[in-house]
Amino acid sequence: MTEHFVNALNTNLASNWAGPGIFSILLIAVAAYFIFFLTALVDMLGARIGCGAKILWFLVIFAMPFLGSLLWYVVGRKTIDPPRGERS
Repeated sequence: MTEHFVNALNTNLASNWAGPGIFSILLIAVAAYFIFFLTALVDMLGARIGCGAKILWFLVIFAMPFLGSLLWYVVGRKTIDPPRGERS
C-alpha cells in the first residue's frame, strides 16, 4: 500500500496525458496567437486613422485579444483610406 502511494507521488501527472508532442503543438499555438495579437496591434497603431478611432481599436484589441485582432483585420483595415499614391 505504501509503495503504491509513493509511486503515485513520484509520477509526473503531465507525462500521463501530455507528451512532448502536445507540449510542442501548444507552444507553437501560443506563439502564433501572440504574434497575431502583436501584429494586429502594431498594424493598428501605424494605420492612418484618427486618434479617437485608434484609442477605440486599441481598447477593443486589448479587451478581446483574439476577437479584437480578428475584427481589426476583417473590419478595421477595410475602413482605412489608402494613401493618395496607391488609389486606383
